[in-house]
Parts: sequence; C-alpha cells; structure tokens
Amino acid sequence: MCRLLTAWLGKGGLEKIELILEAFIRSSEHDKYLEKASGGRSLSHDDGWGIAAVGMVKGKPSIIQHRSILPIYDIESLRMIKLIESRLKRYEEVIMMVHSRKASMSEPYGEEYLHPFITLLKNGAAWFAHNGGADKPRLANLLGVHPWIRVDSELLGYFLIGKIEDCLESGNGLDQCVVGAYDSSKEFIPPCNGLNTGLIMLLDNTPHLYFTHGVAQPCSNQALLDYYKFAAFRIDDSAVAGSITVLDYLPQDSSISEISILEAGVYKASKTGFTRLKPIEWM
Repeated sequence: MCRLLTAWLGKGGLEKIELILEAFIRSSEHDKYLEKASGGRSLSHDDGWGIAAVGMVKGKPSIIQHRSILPIYDIESLRMIKLIESRLKRYEEVIMMVHSRKASMSEPYGEEYLHPFITLLKNGAAWFAHNGGADKPRLANLLGVHPWIRVDSELLGYFLIGKIEDCLESGNGLDQCVVGAYDSSKEFIPPCNGLNTGLIMLLDNTPHLYFTHGVAQPCSNQALLDYYKFAAFRIDDSAVAGSITVLDYLPQDSSISEISILEAGVYKASKTGFTRLKPIEWM
C-alpha cells in the first residue's frame, strides 16, 4: 500500500512546488484512507520514498532521481526534498513522479526495492511506480526471474515496459503501445488491488507522462475502493494527479483549481491537463 503523485509542471507550478510536495508528505504521514482500509493497524506510508523527474532546459532533458529508506516525513528526507525542490525550480518545465511506500510483510524491504523503478531503453529510459498489488509468482515465471528477491510492482513494471518496447519496435505509436501494454497487465492484478501507476518515458529528448487508475474486480470492500481513488487538480499553469489523500492536505490557495476525482482509465498527461486514452474495465 503506497501513495503516488504525478505532475507536469510549468514555471508557475514549479514556483508552487512546495505546496504540492508538502501535501504529499503529510498525506504519507497520516493517511485516513490507509487507517480505515487496514482496520486501524496503519496510518503512515513509512517504508521509504522515491522521486523521478525530467527537467527540461532549452529543449533538452536533465534527470533527477532519488530514493531513501527513511520515511518521506523524516527530518533527513525533508532536507533532501528541499534540495530537490531548489534544483527543480531551475528548469523551464518538469515531468515528475513521487512515491511513498508501505511495504507488505511478504515483500522485500530496502532502498533498492523502492519505487520508481528505472528501466534503460535503447533510446532513453522509463520510470514506473505502482500503488497496488500484482501476481508476483506468475510475473516472475513469465520474466524468468526469482520472485522473492523482487518486488511485485517492479516485475509488473518490467513486464509493462517490455510490452511497450516490443510494440514500438513494430512501428506503432507510443499512446497505442501504452494502452495495449496496460490492457495486457490487467490480468496480473488480483481482485481488490489497485492498478494505480505512474509511468515516465524518456525517448530521445522527449519526455512522456502517463498514469492509470483502476481497482481489479470483483471488489466489494468500500474501504479499499476509497483508498485507491485518484484525484487531479491544476495549480497555476500545471497539472497534478495522485492518490486521493493528497486532497486532504492541499492548502487554500487561489492557484489551485479544477479539483476532480478521476474515473478508471489510462491517462496521458501534459502541462495543459490529462486525457483519458481508454477506460480500464474488468470483465
């Protein structure tokens, strides 16, 4: 169980980045949705955090990434985030993804198991983060790796990005390949688990940001359905989407507008907003 934030930030949004990240940090420290879904056993996402971002300077990308086993609200993490914020503000625009982890007892624990997970491509790289669970034994068998030294979401990301690469090599467009890869990935999500993901693809000099929201059916657990809700909003000239808890901690600020709860689907992001490329449906 985790919290996830994705954003496409212009200069106006970058000037307000403290508001966005502060809301995410506080949502990771005290998450009423996690508290309810866990029956009161947990309320914090305290098993580490990670950030991946692509900053653009004169049309060329610059990479920022960091992962830490400390909780995102730990004082040392807060100091690092201030450094990262200062760096991000130097760019003309930024494509960003932040993740805080609540690890299940059956999953590996340590810095190397933190999201976002990076995959190097022939002409760039991809970063993947996930809030939900996946069928790790099936994915590990399919990918030919040992399951217990891998994270389920990590294997889901490798499978997804592999599908996208194969599709692109066949000459198809990126949007089509991303939608098709997520269609193939749905079968690995057990009922009542989320397919809430963020995906940054850097192909040559061009960054692309996608995210998904969905809960595998059948699922009648309302606490989990609420926990996996995904929200979106605009802040100044920028677009942000992420886990529902972030809304609890957004400040009253005139630059924040167009707050909405998203329908299940595969979304493509840009500075001007989000486009749902296809609904996510479970038969």
